[in-house]
Amino acid sequence: MAKKLQAWTKFRPRLNRAEPMTSEELIENLVAATNQSRGSIQSVLSELDVQLESALKSGRIVKLPNSTHYQPIGKSDGSVAIKVRVNPNLNKRINAGFRGKWINSDNIGKSEEEIIALWNEAHPEDPVEV
Repeated sequence: MAKKLQAWTKFRPRLNRAEPMTSEELIENLVAATNQSRGSIQSVLSELDVQLESALKSGRIVKLPNSTHYQPIGKSDGSVAIKVRVNPNLNKRINAGFRGKWINSDNIGKSEEEIIALWNEAHPEDPVEV
């Protein structure tokens, strides 16, 4: 008998990973958009890291002007994770105009039962028990 996890792994909708934007590409885009020098952009990004580290190490939440914020989260083992909340408007704009590629896009919004039915149809010799 197959497991539900196998059906979800094969048939769930998921994003196809696109090529990551490199730091060099980001810097070049910022230089072009702001008319600042490459060195100036690199300095600001480096200093942002320093300021984030300093504030987060002291337990402070850091709020950027665009509504993105960073928050240190204490874990039970004594380590600290950093939670990043992205600007909600950015999230809305990305969802409104997303141009990336989906794998199994036909399955967006399908229920667990529908995903299991897809598996059972494709694998009659190894069905998922419902």
